[in-house]
Amino acid sequence: MKSIKETGMAFDLVRPALVEKLGSERIDIAGTGQQDAILTGFKKAMRRLTATVSIITTGEQDQRFGMVATAVSSVSTEPPAVLICVNHSASMFHPLMRAGRFAVNMLTVESNPLVPVFSGKVKGQERFEYGDWTSLNGLPCLKNAQAVLCCAVVDTFTYGSHEIVIGQVKAVEVEDEISPLLWQDGKLAVSHLLNA
Repeated sequence: MKSIKETGMAFDLVRPALVEKLGSERIDIAGTGQQDAILTGFKKAMRRLTATVSIITTGEQDQRFGMVATAVSSVSTEPPAVLICVNHSASMFHPLMRAGRFAVNMLTVESNPLVPVFSGKVKGQERFEYGDWTSLNGLPCLKNAQAVLCCAVVDTFTYGSHEIVIGQVKAVEVEDEISPLLWQDGKLAVSHLLNA
């Protein structure tokens, strides 16, 4: 693989003052044709970014909301915090913003039938008729989840079509057995350990 220097590509650093001046305007570093190629390549690259499948849930009054997500990442251990990315068009986006809290339910392989349910095949409250749900810190939590993180929203950032939501962890439940349900190349997958 060639380094950036070897390919002759050059990138100018964007000065902080310029970023402040441009505000939220998109900085186009490539032409339209190149942008299409970048988008195609980006989507292909992201299919290689294997991630644990989770169901993000929130509650508002007596209503429960949930969606499947793979855009979940740890942010900090002191204090413990995670981030999730939520599309502004998601049915749970506004309830989540109003409630100011959410749970990350990390799925096991056995929970794979819940993925289509919480990906849009089933709508609204009907989703929670599937799976064994309980309440932890007032949030809907899956009983057989590999792990559950109950979080309070402490910050949000808008980027493109999504909201990046930072949640400080307020409660944790973790199962001993490790059997994560994964998303890889647009399909559900399982993990296995490599020989030492």
